Amino acid sequence: MEASPSSILVVLIAGIGDLVLASPSLRAVRNRYPDADIHLITSTDALPVARHYRMVDQVTAFPIRELRRSKKHLLQIPGLLWGLRQKKFTLAVNLFRVSSLRGAIKMGLLFLSLGAKIKIGHDNHGFGLFLTAAVPADTFTGRHVADAMLEIALKAGGVPDALGTEVFWDAEVGAKWDHFFTPLAGEIVVGIHPGGDRETRRWHPDRFAAVGEKIARQFHARIILLGGPSETDLAARVGSRLPSNVTVNLSGKVPVDELACLISRLDLLLTNDSGPMHIAAATKTPVVALFGPGDPLLNGPYTQPELYRVIRKEVLCDRPCGVKRCSPLSCLDLIAPEEVAAACAELLNG
Repeated sequence: MEASPSSILVVLIAGIGDLVLASPSLRAVRNRYPDADIHLITSTDALPVARHYRMVDQVTAFPIRELRRSKKHLLQIPGLLWGLRQKKFTLAVNLFRVSSLRGAIKMGLLFLSLGAKIKIGHDNHGFGLFLTAAVPADTFTGRHVADAMLEIALKAGGVPDALGTEVFWDAEVGAKWDHFFTPLAGEIVVGIHPGGDRETRRWHPDRFAAVGEKIARQFHARIILLGGPSETDLAARVGSRLPSNVTVNLSGKVPVDELACLISRLDLLLTNDSGPMHIAAATKTPVVALFGPGDPLLNGPYTQPELYRVIRKEVLCDRPCGVKRCSPLSCLDLIAPEEVAAACAELLNG
């Protein structure tokens, strides 16, 4: 490999949680190539967070979710790829796992269009044919995604460190949330995020409410409800069962690039397997995470063991499971509010 590539493209077309988990890999590449121009291409969802990452110089959004909704977004792709090709990247690195033949072909065509001299990624489903160096197909098997992505970064010459995952925000955002949290000084503040990117990852909102009610009573805690614009109904349902004098519903009201700052101020976050779970881990906020079809060994909170509790029930289904609808949702339905409340209390007492 060239001793010091001048221009590097890192490809991570994935969600916010995966971006947070990739931060040790991005940092490893920067550690090895401190003077290089590092460009990141990610999803539109992750773009507002990625823009604040100090280890990259430029960020471009790829409309992956938009394409799933409408093929008209295909018209954006030629111009996007042409613009990237003009940057004449010496090194291109795809950090994310290649999980299907279709994905391998799409990523392969992307890498061909870039024209980079050195191309590195995950040799699975034939993607290795498009690469100059690759990690083996089993790199993502039976290990945390953050560790697997780091293997790819190391293949690109990256230098690891022990800083864990990171997430960043502007100083102005910190000042804004100071105004919100200052009147709550001395109170325990617990965030509840009842949403998730799929229905099958969401614990029942009434059960979140039962836990919130118990925590509010036991710790005289303030409850902050969180969620994106599409999750306001979920948060409202949780809030309808909580005491109004201790509950603040911020669902749909917090910009994505401010969410990490808010979560960093919480005493605890209760959430499903979600992006906010990874943000909490990166900000060292204690987190109780509820896992249904996901596997915490692969995608659980990436932080010190004393800062999180994962609750997951054993079922006969194979996991991780990618089905979009499931009834009954046994893997989550078996989780009782009492054990979740106990896990929250354990972290709050700690």
